[in-house]
Amino acid sequence: MADVAAYSYPDAVGADLDLAFDVNGWFFLFDDQFDVPLGEDPPAVVVCEELIGLLRLPPGTAPSSSSPLGDAFADVWARMAEGMSRRWQERSARHWMDYLSANLTEACDRRAGIVADSGEWMRLRRRVIGVRPSIDVCERVGHFELPAPAVHSTAVESAREIVTDVIILVNEVYSLENDEARDAPNLVTCLMREQQCGRAEAIVELRRRADAQLRQLPRVRERASRLCGPLGLPEAAQEATDRYLDAISVYLRGIYDWHRLAGRYTPHVAGRTSPTTRGFLNLTDLATGSD
Repeated sequence: MADVAAYSYPDAVGADLDLAFDVNGWFFLFDDQFDVPLGEDPPAVVVCEELIGLLRLPPGTAPSSSSPLGDAFADVWARMAEGMSRRWQERSARHWMDYLSANLTEACDRRAGIVADSGEWMRLRRRVIGVRPSIDVCERVGHFELPAPAVHSTAVESAREIVTDVIILVNEVYSLENDEARDAPNLVTCLMREQQCGRAEAIVELRRRADAQLRQLPRVRERASRLCGPLGLPEAAQEATDRYLDAISVYLRGIYDWHRLAGRYTPHVAGRTSPTTRGFLNLTDLATGSD
């Protein structure tokens, strides 16, 4: 968890790095609560609903939580919102609520035994992987904000979509063994089923998709570099926009590098995960999986 925070936000120091670490630590602990066998309800569903309610309130509101996991999120969210504009807080709250709602969707499908096709799984992954609230952290720990009109531009949105999709494609490949051990959905197995192909061919296809997305990023960034002038925004707004694009590009690279080193995605950890163990991992599993 310390590694993923350092790789993702390499310029963060002090309290900002502590916040980045705590956000990522919360993500891991929360995400693993949803790794349950088909037909079962994850215990964190109640927490999801509580936190969606919390995010509808102004930051700093006393949480009404039934678990330490909910209390921890309330603490992280209050620190994320500190010093940021109300506009940014509302934008980030929407991203968090979409992430939490997507977890409820995934839990519902898993309980119902629904097997998603590759298109359905990719759409859900764009929400449930948590990239959008994570790249909000780039602004918070960098102490800047993307200017309001630029937030809504096609160029900036395309950059966010590319970053999100590439991270999904990388994660699907690296987490394949873990997902198979838990009988959980994975884009590789979706493609194997739909295209009647082998594992190697499906992985090559995901690599091809990731490469195609990455080739678009320079063009998208070039469009965004000329965005603020026509919008009548000052030079400082363009500097903030460029800084945002730099930060999310660094975040993408950091997540890629972390996947290559993380003990979370190893045969050792996959071997200790199965539907009979409910898919839960503990910190010892992650530590011993890195050797």
